[in-house]
Amino acid sequence: MAVIYLYCIGFVACFYGVGSVLLPNDDKKLPCDVRAQLDSGWVCGSIRPAEEGVQYASFRGIPYAQQPLGALRFKELQNLSPWKDVLLATEEGPICPQYDELYGRLVNSAEMSESCILANVHVPLNISSFGSKSESQDQPKLPILVFIHGGAFQAGSGNSDVHGPEYLVSKGAIVITFNYRLNVFGYLSLNSTKIPGNNGLRDAITLLKWVQRNALAFGGDPDNVTLGGHSSGAVNTHLLSLSEASKGLFKRVILMSGVANAGFYTASPIYAETVAQMFLGLVGINSTDADEIHDQLIQMPLEKIMEGYRVMQFQTAVVAFAAVVESKFDGVTQILDDDPTNLIKQGRGKDLPMIIGSTSNECETFKRKITYLNMVKLIEQNPAIVLAPQITYTVAPTRATELSQTVLDRYFQGNVTIEKYIPCCSDTFFVYPAIKVAEWRASLGGAPAYRYEFNFDSTFNVAKAGLMLNYEGSGHIEDLTFAFRSNSLMRPNEKSFPPRTRDDLMKNWMTSIVVNFMRCSKPVCDDEATWPATDAQQLNYQQISEPVFTNNNVPLTEAQRNMFDFHNQVFQSAGI
Repeated sequence: MAVIYLYCIGFVACFYGVGSVLLPNDDKKLPCDVRAQLDSGWVCGSIRPAEEGVQYASFRGIPYAQQPLGALRFKELQNLSPWKDVLLATEEGPICPQYDELYGRLVNSAEMSESCILANVHVPLNISSFGSKSESQDQPKLPILVFIHGGAFQAGSGNSDVHGPEYLVSKGAIVITFNYRLNVFGYLSLNSTKIPGNNGLRDAITLLKWVQRNALAFGGDPDNVTLGGHSSGAVNTHLLSLSEASKGLFKRVILMSGVANAGFYTASPIYAETVAQMFLGLVGINSTDADEIHDQLIQMPLEKIMEGYRVMQFQTAVVAFAAVVESKFDGVTQILDDDPTNLIKQGRGKDLPMIIGSTSNECETFKRKITYLNMVKLIEQNPAIVLAPQITYTVAPTRATELSQTVLDRYFQGNVTIEKYIPCCSDTFFVYPAIKVAEWRASLGGAPAYRYEFNFDSTFNVAKAGLMLNYEGSGHIEDLTFAFRSNSLMRPNEKSFPPRTRDDLMKNWMTSIVVNFMRCSKPVCDDEATWPATDAQQLNYQQISEPVFTNNNVPLTEAQRNMFDFHNQVFQSAGI
């Protein structure tokens, strides 16, 4: 059989499919463009076109641990047993069980299964790569971006419909995305050994350890891993940076529209207990014994669990299960040992360089969902829902009502409307928490933190097209669509945007920010003055509103400062 070697990056064995690659110890044949030897066995991938004439090796649907089936449904992930033959990894596998409330046409329909613990690895090939030289290879080892998908802890996947790697691999970065357990399976907490909560975060730790063991097999540098995430994926990223369990697994973090402190979720054990009891009632479990509850849940059909969760998700307005402060249990990796706000103030993770991003009009993306939920009526019935959940589950109900009135006075002036709720939502759940993290990081010393606000008027707006919305400014997800290709809405094997147009230039700008940060821990490597780190007094940030880089690093405006001071006062009044 004729095999032509096209590329070899690191320890990746690359082949052009003149014939096919034989399966070891078998007489069957398997079409294989590219393969790599992992610690658990060989994987066969495909060579795909990226952009600018670049090709990349794509390994999709690789299991990074045993699948959590049966008795393993709520256990910490177990190591894989090696496989004998070559594993076909050319297509994405099933996504984790979920109900999508956010992404709409941005995501493709996909099979759902609890056998969803899968990683996708994308490696650039025919480019002038960068990185440190391997001791055993002439080729430089490539920097790695591990990216955690969003979806409010409830939905999403690492698939290329939303997280197409084409833009970033074209700039010489290895991109790794993955699925992790969601909603009930990822974040249900009974505060017990068998269901401690935070399984989604433990899955991410397992994936990061898998990357450390297998980075060289893909030509990657295990000492140059950047961890990033969007929305709840950014929250997970930030939480992992605060966790002792993740030490040494990554060097820097990118947070896009999500941080670990008070935002659109709370890590309160009181909240976790509340939603657990609500869910157990919906699936007909009346026991109060944690072990007995666990035994019933691992035997319960997936369909019954998901039906109970579906009802609960509607009742809790999307964010049902979330990360939680854990008790310490023998044999369980503890991820979150204190409230994230306390950990940040204590300086956990302060030595990791950080990018913190938000958009100019975050909650416009959720307008259809907000309207469907009849948010005006919900606020009238329970004014406390305008507060950050951390406040609601920290103070007494009467105090929450008092504090919510100050928010109502500022944002609504006696007339609650959807239009007025949008900026309240954006400030409370996204913008204020992002600025606060930047302030804390600047005050603590340690590694620099860089903040940006994305406010770009694009010609073809992927987010608005996918969600069928129209609004001013940039909403949630929009910055992500210029760092990752939205393959659900873009034609395969075609350039995403016409060359040198505003959209094409913005794609280049956003991916440059990410890849520069992977290279030098700064968003701009060659001229630090053009994007300085956030200062604790000025709270400066980069305005990303034009598709080419300009020095647009500015302090908070008077209106932004007033908003920031207002929310500071609300939290201080709550004793947080």
